Amino acid sequence: MNGKGAKEKRIGIIGVGNIGMAILRGLLDAEPEVKIFVSDEKKEKLRYFEGDPESGSRVEVCESNEEVAKRSEVIILAVKPLDVRVVVKEIAPFMNEGKILISVAAGVPTGAIEEYLGEGRKVIRVMPNIGARVREAVCAICKGEYAEEEDEEIAKEILSAIGEVYSVKESDMDVITGLSGSGIAFFAAVIDAMADGGVYEGLPRDLSVTIAAKTAIGAAKMILAGEKPSEIKAMTASPGGTTIRGIYAMESRDVKAAMMEAVIEATRRAREITEQSSMKNVE
Repeated sequence: MNGKGAKEKRIGIIGVGNIGMAILRGLLDAEPEVKIFVSDEKKEKLRYFEGDPESGSRVEVCESNEEVAKRSEVIILAVKPLDVRVVVKEIAPFMNEGKILISVAAGVPTGAIEEYLGEGRKVIRVMPNIGARVREAVCAICKGEYAEEEDEEIAKEILSAIGEVYSVKESDMDVITGLSGSGIAFFAAVIDAMADGGVYEGLPRDLSVTIAAKTAIGAAKMILAGEKPSEIKAMTASPGGTTIRGIYAMESRDVKAAMMEAVIEATRRAREITEQSSMKNVE
């Protein structure tokens, strides 16, 4: 975000739950020239930073959300969707036109946040996933009506500390929530199921989970390197072999359809949340 000797960036994080904490840790690891101001309604979460040698003087606990907004140039809103309206209205008086609000609240459109903040305020919406905990998040990002391209680039640079960032249309955010935001849990469930199969056949659980997870990483890296999923299947499934027997078992139980339906249902729920947020904004 800043080169050596560059001006210190002042970033606020409101809400230090799983995603907020992951962003904070990613920033501390990736960016030496950053000052982070944090707040959370659950004060016990903030005690974590007291005397923490890793964060040192780079993280400052604030007494209120308003203080975070007042002291920061970029504010990351990492609260639950139901809390967005209250929090944004609290900080609105301190959000001048030069500041950027990055929201990671699922299902809350940029238009709703802009309405709470006031006309002309810069809003960036992001859909990360929990892979942020290990700096392997997939983040989809879009800008609101008043944000500029350079504001989106600032947000992308910040979020690159926790993983890959992709610019998308806001209309695609709900399906990305279903595919990536929820999808990481679907992959975890599949890995867990495969590990159970290994345990059933006699492997120790820890070893079985590790092998299943490493196998998933291998498949993912091959696909990202350019191999098609169908090509991986063809490479592995020799006639009369073990892989084709396993694929037959999966197909006979419609595992592929179940995974598709999981993404479709998660997307439907994301759209419901978005519609509810929009209706509350109108009210």
